[in-house]
Amino acid sequence: MRTLGRLSWMLGLALALAVGASAQTFENVPQAKPATSTAPAAGPGLKIGIINVQLAMVRTQEGRKASEELQARFSPRQAELQKLQEEIRGLEDQIRTQERTLSDEARVQILRDIEVKRKQGTRLQQDLQEDYEDAQTNVINQLGEKMQRVIDRHARENSLNLIFNVSPGGPIIFATPTVDITEDIVKLYDQTYPVQAAQQKPAPSPRSNQPPQPQ
Repeated sequence: MRTLGRLSWMLGLALALAVGASAQTFENVPQAKPATSTAPAAGPGLKIGIINVQLAMVRTQEGRKASEELQARFSPRQAELQKLQEEIRGLEDQIRTQERTLSDEARVQILRDIEVKRKQGTRLQQDLQEDYEDAQTNVINQLGEKMQRVIDRHARENSLNLIFNVSPGGPIIFATPTVDITEDIVKLYDQTYPVQAAQQKPAPSPRSNQPPQPQ
């Protein structure tokens, strides 16, 4: 049974997004669209900007706050899953180290316990994966819509005709730093959508995952 790689992150998002670097970023971030047709006509030549949309999103105050909230929400459940895996490994070690001394009855009981814990872990992992992806999708949608509005505004105010997204895997392999608007977008985003001091909210109840009774 594997652990959730993205949760032991972005949990290290680690699930907190490190804003000092682009190592930990939201997945499936909406691609930046070219500036809309409402942008004022450029002067002689074409004005182009580039932006790392993923990095910009996680470096905004709102992006950092969202990563902290995700970590606080899901790290206890990740710890619960890891604890269950350790218990399974402990039982497996017990069978291996006590193979010659365990009675048949004791060995059968340990194997049953392992099977029960594995099924419980599978359900825990599936629920954790689904809940995390739902929460992450909501965050990405909220940030992505706002980010697009900020990019469009920056393009209009600075007469940019074209903006390329240079997030990892993009088509741009070289660009001079003078056309990189990532930091400008982060500052404009924080000015447009300032983060207010959040009130403490009760954590949502995790899904119930009761272990099945052995047959």
